[in-house]
Formats: sequence, C-alpha cells, structure tokens
Amino acid sequence: MTSQPPMPHLYARCRHKIHRYLWLRTGDPELAEDLTQECFARLLAHSRRQTIERPLPYLYTLAGRLLTDHRRRHETWRTNTLTPEQWDDLLDDSERPDILYESQRRVDAVAAALERLPQRSRRVFELCRIEGHTHGEAARALRLSTSSIQKHLALAMRYILDQTRADD
Repeated sequence: MTSQPPMPHLYARCRHKIHRYLWLRTGDPELAEDLTQECFARLLAHSRRQTIERPLPYLYTLAGRLLTDHRRRHETWRTNTLTPEQWDDLLDDSERPDILYESQRRVDAVAAALERLPQRSRRVFELCRIEGHTHGEAARALRLSTSSIQKHLALAMRYILDQTRADD
C-alpha cells in the first residue's frame, strides 16, 4: 500500500487540472471553482475512511460525476433561458420541407392502409389506437369479446406495418 501525499500538497498539485477540466466543460469559471472545491472536500472525507491509491484519476471521476449531478439538478433552469419565440423557432418545421414531406407521406400511407382493412378491424383500430379506448370499452361498443378486439387490433397493426414498410 502506497502512502498518499498530504492534502495541501495534493491540492496544490491537482487543483488547477481539475478546475480546468470543469471549466472547459461548463464555460463558467465560478461553477468550475465550486465543483473543484466540492471534489477536494469529498476526496478528503473519503480519504479519512479509505486510502486512495490514485487520487488524480479519482478526482477526475468525481468531477465528472459532480458535473453530471449539477446538470441534472439545473436542467429545468437551463430550458427557461429560451424566450417563447426561440422555442417556436426550434419547434417550427416549416423551414424543413423534407421533414414535412416525409411526415405527410407516412400519414398518407397509414390512411391508405386503413382504408384497405376490413371494416371491423379498421373500427377496432380507430377505437383503440386513434380514439384511445381500452380493449374492454371497444369490446362493449362493438359487442365483441375482448380477445376478438385484441385479435382484430393485432391484425390491423400488422397489416398497417406491412403496408407502410412496403411503401418505403
């Protein structure tokens, strides 16, 4: 077992490396400093219970995990930095005719496949997948058993998948 360097020496030797690592990933020198200090505080607490053979790799791992935790805690905050207009721009596909064309082509393929289905299977698909009814509700509405609803739905879904894949 090797002895680890005293904490002040380790801090002086590694603080800049950990701070730079965090600063490059956050772009925020103050946040990087806070996370760097937290890394060394946790290293100190952990080293009192157990000897850490390789403190620098341990610090890098700890820094990465602290940064991940920080981002998870502040994820909502980051999304609030966009204005409503910026959100609209992100969600607006009008500038992407290729996406609109492909989406419309798929909708048309599904609609055409639905039209070719037997009437009962089409109605079961509409009730369960489009209108959101449960199998039991669809069974009562169509006066069928739940297992019949499941079979018609499976048939409809398989047919639609087969037909839309054939169009690709």
